[in-house]
Amino acid sequence: MAVHASVYEGCILTNRKTFPHNNLEALEQILKLSKNQFRTKLVVIDGVYSQDGDTAPIEEIYKLVKKYGAYLMVDDVHGVGILGQTGRGTIENTGLLDKIDIITGTFSKTFGNLGGYVIANKTLANFIRFQSRQQIFSATTPPSTATGIIKAIELIDEEPHWRAKLWENINYFKKGLDDLGLDTGTTCSAVIPVKIGDPHITGDVGKMLLDRGIYTNPIIYPAVARKDARIRMSMTATHEREHLDKTLNAFEDINKKLHIAKK
Repeated sequence: MAVHASVYEGCILTNRKTFPHNNLEALEQILKLSKNQFRTKLVVIDGVYSQDGDTAPIEEIYKLVKKYGAYLMVDDVHGVGILGQTGRGTIENTGLLDKIDIITGTFSKTFGNLGGYVIANKTLANFIRFQSRQQIFSATTPPSTATGIIKAIELIDEEPHWRAKLWENINYFKKGLDDLGLDTGTTCSAVIPVKIGDPHITGDVGKMLLDRGIYTNPIIYPAVARKDARIRMSMTATHEREHLDKTLNAFEDINKKLHIAKK
């Protein structure tokens, strides 16, 4: 599964090399071949991949990156506030929070606000501050937005029961989909796909769900491979059991009509 489109855009003018999803052997081969060719090497991965909801093997990738003298950037948009013992994301339980070179994310997911962030040491942060066109030519965050972001960050520590409620919803909803025989792939986060494959049927399922008052994201090529279309959903802590049951019942009815369950 590819990283976010914004990562590709940020790499347009670089000597970009890609490796298959979580394929450590392919990554090591690239690092090995690039070791003496380039002064600066940066490996960019997602913490949680936005379409399958699975995670990157960060510890193993970190070891490879440091073995070959490269930097590691982790975009943890879908991990922060959800994963980790205290909600600090995919990296927290690896013990590498203070070792990853660059951590990026957005305030529009867990924090319910606008903007994004880059976490790095002072040298890297200053380099980005003065060399990034997006940083230099963007508008300053207004105080009202900044205050909301700060409060949202504080609430992750102050109100951990929301994260507990979120995981109750995730586990309940995923089990319900699995019990229906639907393909939820390898997700281990709040991103839950129902893989269908055929893009036309996927579009039909999305419309049928919307007709029932259920908003989802039908994802087709080029966001995913041509034969890997899916309905993508994200759990929140404010979903109630009745919302989840309504959606599960809708999938059950749709499956009877369109036969989207795994064979």
